Amino acid sequence: MNMRAPLRSLVLSLLLFCLDVCYGQVLAPGDVAIVGINANNGGCSGSTAEDEISFICFKSISTGTRLWLTDKGYEYQNAGFWGTVNEGVVQLQRTGAALPIGTVTTLRINGGGTVTSVSAGWTATTIVANMNLNSGGDQVFIFQANAGSAFSGTANNGVFTNCTLLYGFSTRAVATAWLSFQNSTQYSGLPPGMLCFSMAPASASDFVKYVAPAPDVFPTYTMRTQRQWIIEMDDAARWSSYGTCTVYNTATAASPNYAGGFVFPVAPGGFVNGVWTGAKTTDWFDCRNWDDAEVPTAASNVVINPVNAPINSCVIGVTASPPTAVCNTLSVTTAGSARTLTIQNAGVLQVGSTITVTNTGVNAFNGVILADGSMTSGHITVSGTGLQRGGIRNEVATNTFQVNGNLTINAGGLLDLEGAGTGGVLGITGNYANAVDATAFEDLNSVVNFNGTAQQYISTAGSFQEQFHSISLNKSTNDLNLNAPIALRGSLTLNNGRLTTSGTNILTMGNTSSANSWSNSSFVNGPMVKVGTSDFIFPVGKGNVVREIAVTNVTGGPNDAFRAEYFPSDPHVATGLGPAIETPALDHISYCEYWYLNRVVNAPIAKVTLSWKAPYSCGVTDLTDLRVAKWDQGSSMWLDRGNDGNTTGNTAAGTVTTLAFQEVLFHPGWWTLASASADNPLPVELLHFTARPVGREVELDWATASEQENDHFTVERSSNGIDFVDLLRVDGAGNSSQVIDYSAMDPWPLSGWNYYRLRQTDIDETNTTSDMVAVRMTKTGAGELVLARNADELLALHPLAVGSEVSVLDMTGRVVWNAPVTSEGRASVPLGDLMTGAYVLRLSDGLTVLSAPFVR
Repeated sequence: MNMRAPLRSLVLSLLLFCLDVCYGQVLAPGDVAIVGINANNGGCSGSTAEDEISFICFKSISTGTRLWLTDKGYEYQNAGFWGTVNEGVVQLQRTGAALPIGTVTTLRINGGGTVTSVSAGWTATTIVANMNLNSGGDQVFIFQANAGSAFSGTANNGVFTNCTLLYGFSTRAVATAWLSFQNSTQYSGLPPGMLCFSMAPASASDFVKYVAPAPDVFPTYTMRTQRQWIIEMDDAARWSSYGTCTVYNTATAASPNYAGGFVFPVAPGGFVNGVWTGAKTTDWFDCRNWDDAEVPTAASNVVINPVNAPINSCVIGVTASPPTAVCNTLSVTTAGSARTLTIQNAGVLQVGSTITVTNTGVNAFNGVILADGSMTSGHITVSGTGLQRGGIRNEVATNTFQVNGNLTINAGGLLDLEGAGTGGVLGITGNYANAVDATAFEDLNSVVNFNGTAQQYISTAGSFQEQFHSISLNKSTNDLNLNAPIALRGSLTLNNGRLTTSGTNILTMGNTSSANSWSNSSFVNGPMVKVGTSDFIFPVGKGNVVREIAVTNVTGGPNDAFRAEYFPSDPHVATGLGPAIETPALDHISYCEYWYLNRVVNAPIAKVTLSWKAPYSCGVTDLTDLRVAKWDQGSSMWLDRGNDGNTTGNTAAGTVTTLAFQEVLFHPGWWTLASASADNPLPVELLHFTARPVGREVELDWATASEQENDHFTVERSSNGIDFVDLLRVDGAGNSSQVIDYSAMDPWPLSGWNYYRLRQTDIDETNTTSDMVAVRMTKTGAGELVLARNADELLALHPLAVGSEVSVLDMTGRVVWNAPVTSEGRASVPLGDLMTGAYVLRLSDGLTVLSAPFVR
């Protein structure tokens, strides 16, 4: 039996019991409050310079509880310190029975700082002499004294040690009540965090007391919670000032005499951090508007709704340039009346975790509004009921709106970035999901900036086409992926990161849209559509290279559309098209790459421009002989579509445009570079390049379908897939239209992973590099088999090629399961149908057999 948990619980209980018995009730700011001060009672009592202080306790004060009262000023001269000159400290210790909740305690102090009388059950002690409230203005602070409490300091640098500040009061008018660095015993700064646990009257007076609001009549005050009393007492309008001690001491229905003894009716209910009540104003930074009378901190979970706030919505930036508002989570909901959070006057809200907006009332909109300000958060979810939208509204381009997580629009939710002329900007590091329809995102003139480092996704319910105005990609790593089709009517800015699309989840650019800033690190990785008649360059690519294709001089209607995509592979192999070409117009076409460009709406007419870029285009040497080739379904051959003579660039990179407008030859849409002469070698057509372990060596095999001016191949090897060195050289065939097989051996492979690639070099020293392949070798040279469990499957990591066989044998040698290897380097074996027991996993490619035992 584990005895530690009960022991810890016992120790904690004893510690709390000791604190309660030895030091009394543990109090927090706002657990006491001053309800009356008579700073000059000498005219009534006959005791010169006598002061009278009355305070209420909102918790039952148990025996042993010690309170310290001081008239020392905070930041009298120096920041963070208390004044020490001619100011004192007195202690009240509860020595009688527990003081009931709401009971008023009154004490009188003479001019020397000695307590001359105090309510029953308290014992008074002078800690520091000279506590005496100045006529014409002074302050009183109440602390709880804990174990080791002390006051020390010299030269006005006083320090309270092991004390909890509970409440502060100033007899000066509220406008000058809390002023630091005044070098006067009649002034004091307000300590941090005490805004709602302090008070000053509307006008200065030596005689002030709290009077409850109408229709309350002393002594029949309405029962209120501690929070309600604290906020009521924090209202300067609730305090009455008197000209003499006689008037102050006279008890009437409108002027209670707390010194005579009184118990405030306190209803159950403690403070709840982060709950907006809007009890006084709309100001986020007014502590009276929060249930616990404290402005939220970074740990607060903020809730704004009409249930807790029947009067006011919340505003960050009631005054210009407010401080930064913070919280952990934010929930804005409505059930009847809407409650919004508005950020204005350059206000800033930082939400460390999630924002949830829900509208279940009758109002058209409920949520967060960025009128003029900034907001950052984690995940955001918005929802509502029917046309009652719960959402986020940011229609100002200069605002900052950053979501460091996912943004989800559920049923009834709304994201409103629509502006006149310019709209709002949204930054998002996570996924964008719209589970409603296109009306749930008001996008006109807005920009959505995808700036996360992980993979990001755009998704919709039912795969409807989501409408964006403009999208900007600023991803240092990974892609933005479409899980649904989207349309852009503005701009696509490709600064960093790929936009990955598919045949069904496609990007459609509108009639007046544009694309800009693309590069090898940022392009459309997959198909895209352009609508309309404007000239357009499709920033398409694959892998880590952008390979543009363009349409110019478009003739058609505003709804006509083209679709484009780039493929860095042999068009014959990938499309199944034949090798026939139009001769003598063409000498050869590229075996390295091709584009798909077709008309998908109506039949627009245009010129087509292809691009090239070394080394991906396999060699451009003569721009004048470069041609655009198009596969013609009718004649089953590649046709010469010419060169309009306006070729751009040089042999490293450039563009070539068709000679004539393309009218009937778009279908089926395959385009590639070609040459009218033996120049522009364009291909060596590499069919495959593989590597596999054979005993202690690695066998390297490759084949070409054709070769043009091919001088030689160089096999390169790397231990990390980044840094390659030349391993061996194999001569090429020069020129060939036949399939040629090549083979070589690496006799001394590295232990561990070996990465290989093939560099092909032409006679003119132009070269291209193949994709990388990898082989894992043990110290003995044999291929290594590694097994790992993953839920209800066994994962086998191995060096054998795709097409090898993987089998499971029981202890009798009987094959109980087998399948071909379909993925390079790994094989998955389902375990659900295997009985508990011992087995052997075996892989074989016909030459090499690898095996390893495992237990089900």
